Parts: sequence; C-alpha cells; structure tokens
Amino acid sequence: MTIVYRTNGAWGAGQGYNLTAAQIDGNFYDLDQRIQAIEDNPPVPLNISNMTVVGTQWTIYLEDATAFGPFTLPQANFRPSVVAAIDGDTSGVYSPVLADANGYKRYAGSSDLTVLVPLNADVAYPVDTELTFRQAGDGAIIFDTATAGPTLNGIVGFLNRTGVGGATVTLKKVATDEWDLIGLLAEDVTA
Repeated sequence: MTIVYRTNGAWGAGQGYNLTAAQIDGNFYDLDQRIQAIEDNPPVPLNISNMTVVGTQWTIYLEDATAFGPFTLPQANFRPSVVAAIDGDTSGVYSPVLADANGYKRYAGSSDLTVLVPLNADVAYPVDTELTFRQAGDGAIIFDTATAGPTLNGIVGFLNRTGVGGATVTLKKVATDEWDLIGLLAEDVTA
C-alpha cells in the first residue's frame, strides 16, 4: 500500500482534502508492516574487518574496504623519573643542559647553589618541559637567568629561591624563553 498524503510537499502531490478514517488506518498499517519487515529481517551490518595503528594514528577498515581515519590517539606526556644529584662544586652554579629535561635534581650542598636558566637559543627545551630541583641540604637553590632574555615567573611576595630544606621547586617552560616557578619558594621579608 502507498501512504496517502493530504497536502503537496517533498513527498509529492497530496489528495487536497482530509484523509478518511480508512486512509489514516491504511497509512498506520503500511508503516507497521514496514517496521515489522525490518524487525523480522534485520539488515546485515557492515562490520569492522581490521584496524591499524601507526605511531599515534589509528585507522578503522570496514568489510567493504571503507576506511575511517586516521584518528590521532591521545597519549600521556612522557615524564621520565630521572633522579640525579647535583654536586656541590666550588663555583656554586649549575647550568641545566638538554638532558635535564623532565628530570628531578637533588642538591645536598651546604652552600647556596645558583641555577642559571639558559636562553632558548642556547638550550632549546621544548615548551612544556619541566626541571625539578629539591633542596636536600642546608644550601638554598637560587633560580636566575644566564643572560638577559629568559623570563622567570615567580610568585608575588616570594623570592626565586627555595624556602627551606626539603623545598622542591619546578621550572615549567610555558613559552620560548619563559618559565613558571612552582613550589616552595622563600618568602620575601624585605617588602
């Protein structure tokens, strides 16, 4: 049976007047029969035949060779748990190198140690790099720049140095030649 419409539209020409009760029932019956046919004979799905992952790119292939993707898979940022000691040398200065990226440095010296944050042109750490330092002895760790250029974003009312023994401070690179200091810094009592 064909569905009967009252008005003209995307479905074609309508009959131009109200449907009779028999036409309405016929429309419902027609739709019910179509739904019943789908329920009795569901269409065969087009299944996934295989998937591939190359690096962080994931592609899905269906049985008819249709491909979806590649989609970029999310991944955690790799943060190696490299723990290393900084020797308390007589110069009292430590200049981080590229191999220090995302590492954890402990300083157990009794004299203060100055960590000189380099320019990006000298040591090109990627943005999002972290350098973590722990004051494991009596000597404070002071954060400064090797030359004019790098910006150290400390905390208002605090100095760019560890506050007490056991203090841990992380330098997080947020832009080219810009670093945020995060951690237990010494309070600026001179203000």
